[in-house]
Amino acid sequence: MDLHPLLEPIRFLVGSWHGTGRGEYPTIESFGYREDVSFLAGPGKPFLFYTQRTRSEADAPLHSEAGYVRMTPDGPELVVAQPTGLVEVHGGELTGTTLVFESTTVGATETAKAVERVVRRITGAGETLSYTLDMAYAGVPLTVHLAATLYRV
Repeated sequence: MDLHPLLEPIRFLVGSWHGTGRGEYPTIESFGYREDVSFLAGPGKPFLFYTQRTRSEADAPLHSEAGYVRMTPDGPELVVAQPTGLVEVHGGELTGTTLVFESTTVGATETAKAVERVVRRITGAGETLSYTLDMAYAGVPLTVHLAATLYRV
């Protein structure tokens, strides 16, 4: 696969992934979920298309989001849009095969939940991709919300 040269350091993300995760937060009941994620290269462009969908353990739709992982000369960036009315803009840091994205902006429609901050950590290890998502919301400081392990499909 031919990638834009700026994408070479994150080549490990490219592909489709499937696995399971666990969600928790002080304001909700903990839950398990199944997840499908893809990172696809745009032809000749320094970004990856990102899509994500989760389903409950009972196979009901839970969440989806879409966006872009951008590689710039200054480092990685992440832009994510959610059907819940949230948009996240992140600056990032890449160390080996670990990406850490910290939100610089979390935008919301008038009816969306007022999420204050998000930190996403993604680590690739061969055919395995794992992540955590920490969130600050509803007066709760930055706290782990999601954690999953996905396998290349």
